[in-house]
Amino acid sequence: MKDLDAGFAEVERRVKTLIAENARLRKQVAELERELAFAQTASGELRNFQGIRMQIREKIEIVLQSLEALGEKGTADRADVHASTAHER
Repeated sequence: MKDLDAGFAEVERRVKTLIAENARLRKQVAELERELAFAQTASGELRNFQGIRMQIREKIEIVLQSLEALGEKGTADRADVHASTAHER
């Protein structure tokens, strides 16, 4: 009977240890789930930022192209004015 009581005590001790370990692991899983949710949110924000950045870059390129075209037109206009002024002399 003493062996049976000792066996039950050992089983009870192991079960308590497993219950404590299970609780610890559940807390760890919950923390990891929170970290994952944060990472997913941050990832979505990063994708949004990158999309906005690309849109801004495209707009800047359009403005630069327009400025370059105006610069070329201005250079051509100045050359025309210079040529016509020189021709009139």
